Order: sequence, then structure tokens, then C-alpha cells
Amino acid sequence: MSHATITRIINQLLEQGLVLEGSHGKSTGGRRPIYLHIDHSKLYVAAVKLLRDDCLAALLDLKGRILVIEQLQPTSLSPEILLPAVADSLREMFNSLSIKQEHIIGVGVAASGMCHPVEGTVLRSLNLGWKDIPVADSLGQELGLPVLLENDANACALSELWLGNAKETANSMFIKTETGVGVGIISDQKLLTGSRFVTGEIGHVPVIPDGKLCRCGQRGCLESYVYFKPIQEHYQKITGQNLTHAKFIELVRTGDPFATEIVQETAEALALACAHWGIILDVEVISIGGIWGKLGHEVLDYCQKYYDSILEQSAIPSNVRVTGSSFDDVADLLGAAGLVVSHWFTPAAVPFTK
Repeated sequence: MSHATITRIINQLLEQGLVLEGSHGKSTGGRRPIYLHIDHSKLYVAAVKLLRDDCLAALLDLKGRILVIEQLQPTSLSPEILLPAVADSLREMFNSLSIKQEHIIGVGVAASGMCHPVEGTVLRSLNLGWKDIPVADSLGQELGLPVLLENDANACALSELWLGNAKETANSMFIKTETGVGVGIISDQKLLTGSRFVTGEIGHVPVIPDGKLCRCGQRGCLESYVYFKPIQEHYQKITGQNLTHAKFIELVRTGDPFATEIVQETAEALALACAHWGIILDVEVISIGGIWGKLGHEVLDYCQKYYDSILEQSAIPSNVRVTGSSFDDVADLLGAAGLVVSHWFTPAAVPFTK
């Protein structure tokens, strides 16, 4: 482009408040140049999380700060109903903050199941009951904005890579638990997806021989040990009381037999998953999301000790850290938002700050 064209475009961006003038640089013979900066407070990203028991929508600035977040209460998980409801919620957010649509650079969606990120399609999701749903096209047409889609566990893994526990590592793994199971894998600081987008779909891979009966019909699947809703339903059936996250953690800490047995079974299953897949992938950090990642002594320490013992017995010279999620329930949203920023800039330039 010519200098005149560049100047015209920059002036338009300055008038819109999207670019700011900074300090002067050194002269190379002519006038001193003026450094230009993107105003991260004037551009926005929308992020959406779609899971069977947890649907969220949020608006973030380019620094990754969540400006508003809303728990969605869809009347149905049918895509014909859920996706228009998501669009309505986002439009209300934009209007409530008086944000012009041209200042929103896109929408990132983290969805449960096998996702084709290039086509923006949920190929198959047992969690949502979806098959071949064109999420990006449908939501994009509703909103008139570019939409990027990724598996929820992959989005969580990206959030840890960009600003969480795995920020300084090359290879890491995020195990998504509680509302389902999936793994996001970072290899050489890049998301590992596989040619058919099934990498990390470990929820219905049996880890415990003749273990618990899973809703898929198999026994010993990892999901049957970490999915929290059946635990809540069983507790209410035997006590008549609701089991919140806080209540369950309290029961664990006070040594309640019901909670202790469940945590022990879950810790054993997660320890096997960490060791099996962590060693195969040669990761440096394993982050466990959901309520199980909040139980440091009971779950994380157990997984760490089991992993270390396998390495010791096998004489494998490795050092792995097992930890909880850095961001609790918003890791998916941060990763989804980062997809949009990465798309417009570069992966290394995602400017999020913790």
C-alpha cells in the first residue's frame, strides 16, 4: 500500500478510537516517527460455553478481562432453540454496555464434543445430543459476526497455555471434568487436534476394569467417576438435601464416609488417566478442571504421588506437575475468546494478562 493509503487508514482508526498515538521514536534522517498502539479497551470479544449442564455467555476486552458474564437457562438443548437464545443474550450484552457491533471482532465458542474448527461444526456431542451442527454458520448469521468454534477441553488447554499454569511450558494437558470429560493437549505450544478431531476424547475410554456402569453402556469409563451430577442426584435421594459444590467439599474435609468413598474412587481413576496419557505425551504440566481440581490434598496430591511413583519405578527421567485449573469455571471462555484474538493477530500476540 502507498504511504497515503496507510495514513488514511490510520487516521480512520484514530478517529474511531481503536488506535492510540504513543511516544516518539528516534529519527532516521527525517521527522521522528510516532509509535501507534491498539487500544485494547475499545475492541471486544464475545465468548460462549456450551455444555449440557453449563451454558455461559460473556463479553471480554482484548486484555481478557471479563466485562459481563451470564448463565444461560435454555429451555432446550436443541440447536434450533439454544443458538438463537445465545445470540439474543449476546445482543442484550452489547446493548447494555452501549457497544457498537463494529467494535466486536468476533465470537469464540467452546462446545462439548468433537468439533471441526475449520468448518465451525460440532461433529458429534453426546453431552449436548448434537450431530453435524453448523454452529459457526448458524450463530454467525444470527449475529452478523465471525464465529470460531473449538472443543471445550481444547479451549481450556489454550487458556492455560496463554496465561495459566502451562504458560512457560512446551507440552501440557488439561483434563476437563465435572460436567463431562475431555482432554486438551498442547504439544510444542500448539493445540493437538488430530486429523479427525477426536484427540482427547477420553471420557468413554474405560480406565477401571469392571468399574462403574457408564451411561454409554460400558463399565469403568472415566466419565462415570468424574461426572458430578449423578453424585448430586444420589445424595439428594438418600438425604433429601441438595448437594452444592461447597457442601461436597465440606463433607470431604470433615471425613464424611459418603464423600470420602467417592473422592477416593475418583482420585484413583484420575491418577490412572494422568499417568497413562501424560507419559505417552511427555507433558510437563497436567491441569485438572472442575470440582476435582479444587481438592488439592485428596485428588491433586494423590495424582501427583501416583504419577511420581510410576516415573520412579519405571526409571523415567521426567518431572511433571499435577495442578488444578487456574481459572475455575471461566477457562473455557478465556480460551474461546483467545481463539478470536489469535485469529485476527497471531497466537504469540494474544495479549491476555492474568
